[in-house]
Amino acid sequence: MLLFTQAIPRPAIWGGTLIREYFHYPQFPDGIGQSWSFSCMKGEGESNIITDGPYAGKTLLDVWEHEPQLFHSRHARFPVIISLVAPMDDLSIQVHPTDAVAAKSGYATGKNEAWYFLEAPEHSTIVYGQNARDEAGLRNMIAKDQWSDLIRHLPVKQGDFVYLPAGMVHALKKGNIVYEIQQSTDVTYRFFDYHRKDAKGQERPLQLEEAIACVDYALDDTCAHPEQATSRLAGATITTFIANDSFCVRRYEISGTQDFSFDTYQLMTCVKGEGRANGRNIGIGESFLVTAGSALTLEGNCTLMCTSEE
Repeated sequence: MLLFTQAIPRPAIWGGTLIREYFHYPQFPDGIGQSWSFSCMKGEGESNIITDGPYAGKTLLDVWEHEPQLFHSRHARFPVIISLVAPMDDLSIQVHPTDAVAAKSGYATGKNEAWYFLEAPEHSTIVYGQNARDEAGLRNMIAKDQWSDLIRHLPVKQGDFVYLPAGMVHALKKGNIVYEIQQSTDVTYRFFDYHRKDAKGQERPLQLEEAIACVDYALDDTCAHPEQATSRLAGATITTFIANDSFCVRRYEISGTQDFSFDTYQLMTCVKGEGRANGRNIGIGESFLVTAGSALTLEGNCTLMCTSEE
């Protein structure tokens, strides 16, 4: 069974119209920077609505909580949020909590994250890592506003996959368009936001103490690109970018027709081209959940990103 989901627009100070135009979301207003393709967060409007089939009108959270046989998950909570992100300005310099820091704040898990780059401007970079050796050095550089000396940059291009473990200082920059995977602890701590002001003339709050507590000084850019594995079938090329306790992420490049079967649920988003999934037309920006034990036939010339449990 395929469960198609309705995208959830997420406003952001760095948002605009790019996400609406790129992913063909005419219903999105201006000022949107991110779209949630799959979420079971419990806030109002924070879980996707199923758009058709026997569960049409229900939220993904409803289905998760009442139909566990559709998932065969090892988790009590839905483990990820899958997003499409298209910023028209740089994101804040930020960090996500590790499991230990998250637990102290009452969260079930920390927040590992990853980005697959659908588009990247020429000579594009992201903020990835920092140069302080310890907390004292970090505090000193922040106090002196030495951000250009503190932060590191990582070159990125279209088709790159970048892993962002909890504790890594990072920031996505404008013009990059990414498929984003994160653990479902939706919390981010901001170090620096370029002194930007919102519509009311107020700078967004920072969470310096929380952010400093999260930084892992052992991390560097060697963890950015996990080793990939590629398999080729008659009608598909499948690339596995990462498979760990947090999530498994694959790219399905379809060129023709290919049949699949899955023991556990799969979260799929079309990010390029057009095709069919079990006979239904799909195009860029459309997302569907393949329920556990289901068969899937993909046809056409399209690329889908898929997140699952390892």
